[in-house]
Amino acid sequence: MKLYGSITSPYVRRIRFLCLELGIPFEMVDTLTEAGQKELREKNPLWKVPYLESGDLKIWDSHTISDYILSTKGNGNFRPKEGDHYFREANLLTAIDQALDNAILLFYLNKEGIKPDAAPYLTKNALRISSILDYVKRELSGNFFFSDKKVGLSEIALYSTLDWIRFRSVLPILEEEIFVNFLNFHGPNKSWMETAPK
Repeated sequence: MKLYGSITSPYVRRIRFLCLELGIPFEMVDTLTEAGQKELREKNPLWKVPYLESGDLKIWDSHTISDYILSTKGNGNFRPKEGDHYFREANLLTAIDQALDNAILLFYLNKEGIKPDAAPYLTKNALRISSILDYVKRELSGNFFFSDKKVGLSEIALYSTLDWIRFRSVLPILEEEIFVNFLNFHGPNKSWMETAPK
């Protein structure tokens, strides 16, 4: 398998984490290099990461890549995607992804000197992140979303999102005890440590 992306991308990190935890070897193509970016743009019309090649199969969405990995390699110790929890977990993933996408937008606009109050749309995006994180806090039960106390796609998404927000200093999430506890609980996992952004 060949995985295109950067070590700082939280969406790519989810795939790297899954592969490490499930013992799946992969070749990483760094898309922050000129050669990696050129190859990505030649192969993926979205020009986005993660992008995965496995034989003749080409996948350019992190959720579809996760589905592919879990359906072909098994769930290991992860909570299976199927079950009574499916729709709740799908909502959690959608919400967490929306918060992350808006945080990424804020990060890049801030690098350009554009603040969230520069336009009503940007202000709404910043408020949307707060609304989503409030929802996530209500849904968390300790360090998991479900009573099985297994890591599933929603916990993976939340960890990679919170850690990226912390790494990029986009929002003051370290003021939220529930998120600090979540990061501290899951953070010592070897695969999270190996995939940490630098």
